[in-house]
Amino acid sequence: HLHPRAITERLLRRIVAKLLRAGVLDPSKNIVNTGSWIGDNALPWALMMETLRPNNPGKVIAIDPSEKYIKDTVDLANVNGIGNICAQIGILSSAMTEVHFSGGSTEHISVYNKQQVMNGPAQRREQFQRQGTWKNAITLDSLNLQSSLSLLHIDVEGHEGELLIGARETIQSSRPIIITEGYDDWDPIPVDENDKHVLAILMDELHYVSGDTIPEYCGANKNARNRIWWPDVETKDAAMAVVGKDLERKELVPWIAVDLPELG
Repeated sequence: HLHPRAITERLLRRIVAKLLRAGVLDPSKNIVNTGSWIGDNALPWALMMETLRPNNPGKVIAIDPSEKYIKDTVDLANVNGIGNICAQIGILSSAMTEVHFSGGSTEHISVYNKQQVMNGPAQRREQFQRQGTWKNAITLDSLNLQSSLSLLHIDVEGHEGELLIGARETIQSSRPIIITEGYDDWDPIPVDENDKHVLAILMDELHYVSGDTIPEYCGANKNARNRIWWPDVETKDAAMAVVGKDLERKELVPWIAVDLPELG
């Protein structure tokens, strides 16, 4: 059974909705939503794309390691008559290999490849020796999306850099807008190692022009933020004409919607 909860990350959803309506995100192209939970982002995005392009909507590809969450996503899509969603159980990483996570559940997990486990702190190695589980991962490039991707939304609990390594070909051919989650205030540059990795891949290797922090708490961790990355100057300029005021807010929007002030 699904249990209702307060709406979270409302500013993120507002920004994506505005970009879809304005055509900065092409609603006839595809969205990949990783760490998709029960489809709380994927389903509204798919429905909006169907509304905006009723004859040829793009698909939302929702990927999550939890069989339960993917089943919930499919059930919700069926109940709401949403046909342009593809829900898939899986973990995206840098290669078609095994990744490690701790515990017996695949709900809200943090995953590590073998090198990260072996080179990580002793406490992590000991934890995985006691209760670790290996699971096969795939790469985004293996999905053969080619140039059809408009948005890549990544929420993978610290595995963002590894996912991006396995997505290079897709990103190069599609040049999508990318949203990542991090645990760093970037003042003025990131100090978190994963955020440094993300910055190096997107800016140095894939030549994205810049990224903007969405001024909103995106988790219970007070340092958690979403960051939106622009593939080129033209896309950034078009986007900022639509969502610039949202991204330039001085006061952070709370994570839980019940505390959310009017956005205007």
